[in-house]
Amino acid sequence: MLQINTFQYNPADVDCNQCAKYGGKEQGCTAKTCPWLAKRIEAGVAGYEEAIRETFPRDAHLDDRLRTVVRYFTGSLYITTSHQRRMERMMKHRRQNTPAYYSAMYLLTADEDLCRRTKGCFCKHGIEFDKADLRNVAPHGFTLFSAARDIYTDSSGTMVSDLANTEVVDTLAFSLIVNALLVARYGCAVLKITDREGKA
Repeated sequence: MLQINTFQYNPADVDCNQCAKYGGKEQGCTAKTCPWLAKRIEAGVAGYEEAIRETFPRDAHLDDRLRTVVRYFTGSLYITTSHQRRMERMMKHRRQNTPAYYSAMYLLTADEDLCRRTKGCFCKHGIEFDKADLRNVAPHGFTLFSAARDIYTDSSGTMVSDLANTEVVDTLAFSLIVNALLVARYGCAVLKITDREGKA
């Protein structure tokens, strides 16, 4: 008989004071990066800034842009409520079990025009990007489409150097791609982050 795992982490399960890497009040956390961040995100205690910091290595060209993204975080990874509605509607009808799939979906539902152009890409076995209608698509939409394809296919197209270049990736697209990379790494639980700094 098939058993479905419905366990979900709560704040008590991921209390930093109970972690083997916690060195007490004097030392604090002794780990270079949090080994339990995905579980802390699921429990709702990790904030947006920590998720960004843990996901992206220090890079002189990228740091300023990442600080801007964190500073303007509104309490939701969705750019608008319409974006959230499109994503949630798509998730109801098209399901895959990979963070990369939902990461691409997050980008492709970011604006109404891109969502319409790529609706036919979602099929039973995943995403077929060659089915997109990209005739006369706006540069912003093409940037999001390209990033979604690169993340989904695990290609090296979404390079840190490109993300840092404001002429290649505008600020809004940069923010969306950063959020999509969080989804790709931590899964859909990251979409529930509402606090900039977290509760831990």
